Amino acid sequence: MPDIQYLNEHLLPRNVGHAAIILSFIAALVATIAYFLATQKEKNSQNTEGPTLPSKDAAAWQNLGRWAFGVHGIAVGTVIFSIFYVMVTKKFEYFYAHSHVDTELPFRYVFAAFWEGQEGSFLLWMFWHVVLGGWLILRNQHLARKDRSLSFENPVLASLASIQVFLGSMILGLHFGFGEYIIKWGSNPMLLLRETMDAPLFSQADYVGKLAASAKGLNPLLQNYWMTIHPPTLFLGFASTSIPFCFAIAGLWTKRFKEALKPALGWSLFSAAILGTGILMGGAWAYEALSFNGYWAWDPVENMSLVPWIVLVAGLHTHIVANATGHSVRATYGFYILTFLLTLYSTFLTRSGILGDTSAHAFTEMGLEWQLVLFQGFFLVGGLFLLFKNWKNIEVPEKEESITSREFWLFIGSLVLILSVVLMSFTTSIPVFNSILTYFSPSAKKFTAPVDVLGHYNKTQLWIAVFMGLLSAATQFLRFRETNFAKWQPTFLRHLAITSGLALGFTGLLLGWIDTRNWQFGLMLFAGVFTVMANLDYAFSFMRRNLKAAGSAISHVGFGVLVVGILAFGVNKKWISSNRFAMEGLINFTEDQFNKNVLLIKGAKLPMNGYLVSYDSDTTYLNRRDFTLTFRKQDLSKGTLENSANVRLLDSFTVHPYVLYDKKTGKIASTNPDTRHFLTYDVFSHLAALPPSEQDPEVGRQLEDSLHYHDMSVSMGETIQPEIENPKTPQYRVRLDGINPTPTHPKYKAEEKDVAIGIKMTFFVGKDSTFSAEPLVLLREDNIYQLPVTINQLGLRVKAGAEIFDKLFEQQKDLVYKDYVFSQGQTLKINGKDVTFEGVDASPKVDNFKMEAQDLAFSAKLKIKDNGLVGDKTERIFNAKPVFIIRGNKPIALKDDIAGLGMSFSIGKVNPDTKQITIEVAQTKPVKMPIAIAEDAPRTDYVVLEATINPGINLVWLGCILMLLGLSVAMIFRIRQRA
Repeated sequence: MPDIQYLNEHLLPRNVGHAAIILSFIAALVATIAYFLATQKEKNSQNTEGPTLPSKDAAAWQNLGRWAFGVHGIAVGTVIFSIFYVMVTKKFEYFYAHSHVDTELPFRYVFAAFWEGQEGSFLLWMFWHVVLGGWLILRNQHLARKDRSLSFENPVLASLASIQVFLGSMILGLHFGFGEYIIKWGSNPMLLLRETMDAPLFSQADYVGKLAASAKGLNPLLQNYWMTIHPPTLFLGFASTSIPFCFAIAGLWTKRFKEALKPALGWSLFSAAILGTGILMGGAWAYEALSFNGYWAWDPVENMSLVPWIVLVAGLHTHIVANATGHSVRATYGFYILTFLLTLYSTFLTRSGILGDTSAHAFTEMGLEWQLVLFQGFFLVGGLFLLFKNWKNIEVPEKEESITSREFWLFIGSLVLILSVVLMSFTTSIPVFNSILTYFSPSAKKFTAPVDVLGHYNKTQLWIAVFMGLLSAATQFLRFRETNFAKWQPTFLRHLAITSGLALGFTGLLLGWIDTRNWQFGLMLFAGVFTVMANLDYAFSFMRRNLKAAGSAISHVGFGVLVVGILAFGVNKKWISSNRFAMEGLINFTEDQFNKNVLLIKGAKLPMNGYLVSYDSDTTYLNRRDFTLTFRKQDLSKGTLENSANVRLLDSFTVHPYVLYDKKTGKIASTNPDTRHFLTYDVFSHLAALPPSEQDPEVGRQLEDSLHYHDMSVSMGETIQPEIENPKTPQYRVRLDGINPTPTHPKYKAEEKDVAIGIKMTFFVGKDSTFSAEPLVLLREDNIYQLPVTINQLGLRVKAGAEIFDKLFEQQKDLVYKDYVFSQGQTLKINGKDVTFEGVDASPKVDNFKMEAQDLAFSAKLKIKDNGLVGDKTERIFNAKPVFIIRGNKPIALKDDIAGLGMSFSIGKVNPDTKQITIEVAQTKPVKMPIAIAEDAPRTDYVVLEATINPGINLVWLGCILMLLGLSVAMIFRIRQRA
């Protein structure tokens, strides 16, 4: 293709961003080397000068490392700013902007769009490493001045910078190789769209202006405020797992095993609190935004965010043991290394595309699989090599832990947590195992994933939860370095007996609320309550002597509350959206759907399990459609829902579930629930289905084509009575009331050059029942579109004929206007109609005309009364508002047509001296308008509702918050201790 001088491309962000990507990678590499050499020089100087006096060479390399890491941080920030700039300003010539935003995306979701892409998520990870690394440098400078032995800046930053080298390589976007063998090294987020694909559009110099319509935009599921705050918190958690890992590497590298654990504890507590908060936010997002009616689905991506956190918590427990007794130092190093490796493994699983068939949240394949494998392999080999090389050098107490000591059971608890991780990781990794088997032997028998995923995980993790609950309760009363348990035993047994008794009592009370006959669930409930009781007892009895233990007690209370909440939610969840009697014959439900779903017709109320629910309305804005449902909770003790006069209303509330449509296909992209929160339970509501034509435009077109329309012609104001063919259709009459030049329709979005007309119609059934309809005809770019409407109560589908524009042109052709002079308030008889000039509107609404800034406009307010016997009314009132515009010295008159009367009104002139106005009136020609009506049309005014009562959900959130609060409290005490 010859060189093309492209128009309107903004290349500055590309050039700046690309240079910043390269600079960030090089600076991270320089920082790694500098800090590595500083560490080596410092180690060598310890042999001659002592541990507190680093050599000048070490200091020089350290300073270079600091400068390089600072430059790296600025470069990462520049890349992020460049990407945000092209996304916020909608520069669709950039691949990243074209892939993740569109013209309609609100600014508040641009952040979610940034980290929707893989490159954005890697940059977010790098950004947090920059922040944490900067704080490490500042903090270690303070510690070095206080006590040089506490400073681990050089080895820690060497490891952290090396991680940044690998992360930075993920966005380099280099391609190298020979012949057909091309290696892709990273994916550059600053590429132009034309640099990523070959399309005929790019042969045009002005292609940029044509890209907005094809911009993909943000996944509708991610258009939620949780997606603005959840990913950065989660990635801060992922990034923070690097710090305990780096301290572990530093301790093994410098052979200062116990010293490295001292500063690492605060970081481990911080990491556990932040990563746990990110996971909690993900659960809250899933509960509020997704339709599976829960906070956890054991999805592979969910599992692999939880697994590193569990290992980190295990490491925290052994870390506490190591600080208190000297035991479990090796285990602590192993757990911190494993935490980071599992974080990398979760990155591989979610970004390699290998979970594409088993997870709804995994990224698709990007060609970075082997790069991710190398990333993991480097730190796996390096971390394990240092650990096993120094295994025998790590000092451990000669005396083994006593079985009655706290450290022994903390270590056992950590091993149980690791067992949980092994069970969870094995099932999650089945696609990986199958991929490896297929690679070496395509015919090998593959592992089979469990059919019942929830049941599989629940039945294994239940027993781990029971054991951990009982263990975390009883262990609190044990002591570190126990040497005389016989003396302590009466106290231990007394507290154990009191808390066990209280736990049994509360368990019995809670079994009245948690309706279960399952002994395993009963044991799980006891374990949760026992955990709460024992830790509260510990807090009141012993914690006043040692406030540093407050964090532990709070976290363990939270764990117990969480166990109770999980059980209450899982066992007591109740579907209230069922009314089989009302649904029989109305819709073809399966047996399971009859127990969980009801069909709600718009405007009608339906009783269901103590509630009276109604589908009141729906509104559409852009690609979002919100529904308003009203729940009325009723006291049935003195009556039934059918006999509403005797029923007392207990509560009433509205919910607003909504659906998001794909803006390109028009299909439903996601159905989003709404939840009403109460103190002890939630009411969760979700739209299980809409009418088929409302879910997929193609289905709507097929249904439309299957209808048999009857064509007819009707004059304005005329009432006709069509012949009925379908026996289910009631006898009706239809009248054409007029033309609406500014119509609305649920499926019509106005564009600038549209010409749209609505045909106002009234349908009469019997003496009193009337129904309105307004089908729309649209002229857009020389194409005519018909948008029918359905009168659901009658089973009729109505549309206006496509030739209506010709009819209207014929009606308006050769109009003869006659002048009538009005004073304000005066009524004149015109063509048998009483026309009253009511006054002037100085700020009229002007449709279908482009106003200019200097224009002066007003309209005449006319009321027209038709006293003739027309159709089914003896009197009809119409309003006309012809507009008069003064543009410079040129007057412009915009007429107003009253199609129902066949009259057209225009302002001729205004006499300010006499305060009179001349109205020009023309009688239009009577023309019959084409309409078409189909009988037995499927209803489009219903939704299928799934609603549940979710008890105990607040205990789930409370338990998680208490666990994270406990970790935060422990972290604060740790920081104060080291300050």
